[in-house]
This record gives sequence, structure tokens and C-alpha cells, in this order.
Amino acid sequence: LGSKDLKNISIDPMPLTQGKATVIKVTANSPTNLSGTLNDQLLTFYPLSNNEYIALAGIGALQEPGLMNITIQSKDAAKPFNLQQPILLEEGAFIQESIVGVDALTIDAAIIEQEDQILRQYRATSATRFWDQPFSYPVDDPCWGSTFGNRRIYNGGSYNYYHTGMDFTVCADNLNIMATAPGIVIFSAELPIKGNFTLIDHGWGVYSGYAHQSEIYVKPGDRVESGQIIGQIGNTGRSVGPHLHWEIWVNGIPVDPLDWIERSSEVVG
Repeated sequence: LGSKDLKNISIDPMPLTQGKATVIKVTANSPTNLSGTLNDQLLTFYPLSNNEYIALAGIGALQEPGLMNITIQSKDAAKPFNLQQPILLEEGAFIQESIVGVDALTIDAAIIEQEDQILRQYRATSATRFWDQPFSYPVDDPCWGSTFGNRRIYNGGSYNYYHTGMDFTVCADNLNIMATAPGIVIFSAELPIKGNFTLIDHGWGVYSGYAHQSEIYVKPGDRVESGQIIGQIGNTGRSVGPHLHWEIWVNGIPVDPLDWIERSSEVVG
């Protein structure tokens, strides 16, 4: 492993997959101070117990398949080590979708960049983890309209886009949107593409986003709990019908939200 002070390193899942979150755990023989990178993504390690440390990484859905380089270093001058290892990244299983009828303004490159600039400031990692249970669905009756990572064409253009979240159509007898896990609201306002949008910081670089709302019930600074109603499903922004677009970000990178219902307990377990 590159140092006698290291007992074990686990990376899950392996191999890496486009659009998935990755959990990196390091067990040392004694307390240490870790840092690292996955390609150009900085890894922040948080202490668990028994000299075990964890870092979360997001793999972009458009990340080129092939080898990615992971590095893990100790910042402790008394016990220096530097691990470098290539890891295989495989393609994800994504389909193609053609969406027609969206407002041309919402696919304008300048408008997209404007919205991206607004949201880039909300990518810091927090040392506090607010959740200790698996994430839950953000609607009462989860009917999927479109899944994560789908390659998209808008208004007959080109496949220059991909779906950064998961869409839920209206199947329940209400339009309620619920927080998927405990956290702090850090953004709630109207955007040109995401429409009425709420962003919740769950800690450790994990965020959830809720787009196209007709109404927003929370404001920045609010502490929310899992299952709390935070808004109503709507049709604002780049949308051709009422639905909830739900996102999960890890280190600022959108990843498959379903993983955080199926696998988030592995992070805290």
C-alpha cells in the first residue's frame, strides 16, 4: 500500500463507472492526516472510527472511460507516504432521448453558462455530515419519467446534453416535494433552466437539488429533515410538463440519485 502505516484501502464500487459516486476508505495503524486526488478532483478525508477515514468522489457521466489516477498522501510529516494507482473507469448504461417543445432560451449557451456560474459557488465540502440513514425518495409515489445520464437532444438539435438528475412525474394524489435527507438549505430561488430550484447541503460534499417547482417553502439557512415538505411539483424552467427533476451532487459533480437510496447506508455503516 505504499506505507507500513496503512492497513487497508477500499474503493467501492470497482471498477469505477460513469455517473456513479465512489466511496474511498482508508484504515491506518494510527491517527493520520490524509489528502488525495482522483484525476483532478480533490479528495477530502473525514475520520470515522478506529483510525478509519472516508472520502467521497463523484464520477461525471461524460468522463472519458479508461484509466483514472488516484493519489492518497499523508500530511503528517512524521509518517509520510504517497500512494499512486491507476483505476479503470467503465462506461455507464445510458440511453438517448429527444425532447421537443422546450423554451429556446433554456438551451442558449450563454444562459446555460450564466446558471452554471451561479451554482458553482455551492460546491464546498462541509465537515459535518447531517444524515445517518439512507436517503429517501423526494415524492410520495415515485413514478420515473427519465433516468440519470440519458444523452439528450433538445428541439431537434444535437446530442450535446445529458440528464443531470432523475425526473418524477405526478402519480401521487399530491404535488409534495420532500427533502431526501437532513441538511441545510443553501439556495432557493428561480433559475432560467432549473426553474424554481432548491439546493440542500447534506455535508461531506453531498448536495440534493429539486428543480421546476411551482412553489418553494424553504429559504437559505433553514435546517430540514428527511421527509419534510419543501415545495410543490411544477413546470418552471426547461420543462415541457409538470415533474420534479431531482439531483444529487458529490463534490459538485451530478451522480445517479438512485445510488443514494440504494447505497447511502454504506457510507455511514
